[in-house]
Amino acid sequence: MFALEALSEHGQYYENNEAVRKGCDFLASRQLADGGWGESMKSSETHTYVSTKNSLVVQTAWALIGLLLAKYPNKKVIERGIKILLERQLGSGEWLFEQVEGVFNHSCAIEYPNYKFLFPIKALGLFVKNYGDQAF
Repeated sequence: MFALEALSEHGQYYENNEAVRKGCDFLASRQLADGGWGESMKSSETHTYVSTKNSLVVQTAWALIGLLLAKYPNKKVIERGIKILLERQLGSGEWLFEQVEGVFNHSCAIEYPNYKFLFPIKALGLFVKNYGDQAF
């Protein structure tokens, strides 16, 4: 997400940059059957991508932010992720804690309580910015 965001700030998008295409294609290939994304803390331990069985709100938002900022052309991939964020949002506007969001030293899990608000809100805002509020 951060790499795709930085590249987008310099006019590098899916259509004109191979590294961005590879990043987006990697993310799209990891989309889970339910439409979202999830990555296990095991990834940090093994230095390889390890998916969770079910998607997670924070990781789904991260993937969506990267794809949206990179101007990924497959809107269906993005819409499936947005649907997860909307389905899991509570009536109060919140999202529930699902799993620790951070790790350091490859094995120490860290909970960032505001990530479940910050990143889904940013992803939803970028979606509306790109596709309008009547996109669904």
